[in-house]
Amino acid sequence: MTAPPSPAVPPAAAPPPPPYAPHREDCPWCGSRRLRSSPRGGPVPGRPALAVCRDCRHAFRNPPPSPGVERPEGRPVRAAVRLRHRLAVRAVLRHCREPESWLDVGTGDAGLPRTARRSLPYTAFDGLDLTHRVLRARAAGHVEEAYLGRLTDPHLTALLRARYDVVSLLHLDRSPDPRAELRAALRVLRPGGHLLIDTADPRALLLIPPTARPAARLHTELTAAGCTLLTTPAGHRVLARR
Repeated sequence: MTAPPSPAVPPAAAPPPPPYAPHREDCPWCGSRRLRSSPRGGPVPGRPALAVCRDCRHAFRNPPPSPGVERPEGRPVRAAVRLRHRLAVRAVLRHCREPESWLDVGTGDAGLPRTARRSLPYTAFDGLDLTHRVLRARAAGHVEEAYLGRLTDPHLTALLRARYDVVSLLHLDRSPDPRAELRAALRVLRPGGHLLIDTADPRALLLIPPTARPAARLHTELTAAGCTLLTTPAGHRVLARR
């Protein structure tokens, strides 16, 4: 008599990605290895410390968050993110009333394009993200074109070169190479196009020391690239015309 077949064993689920990337020994902005841990970041178990570069004063979470990892957010954070999007859109509208095309980098579920569309119903919004959330956003009609990957990918930069009137970078602080991403954003802007950067991320705002002054550093970089700055270095929002 043959033995009954053994029940099929379901394949093991893939382990979730780690919440944080490897610890960095150098500054993402200038490459200096002269880092110190800020008291605001503190050595809290299970959380990254806040590292501050002694040379350029760039502040970042170390280890940085893993790219593409979705984290649950409470209601206050979601409300702050929506307010951030509304204020960012208003800043653009003061200088660019009717952009034809807008690329949102790190768009996720396309929260910024959804907010902007209320004021710009005829603008074509595209989204770029490291996760498949951008594909869901396209399927839901929140963006017209969805791109998966990093803006610093040479193939993607070449594909999108000089295509957009507005490019928004609201998550530049999470980039492993923010200067390279900044240069890539300028390449995909049309001449006269506008670059929007907002350094006031509600998820990390309380951690950033006032001496970091990320907007001032961005002003210096964009001025060297030949851009016209439309905001002051004292604020947290940067708007520049290429």
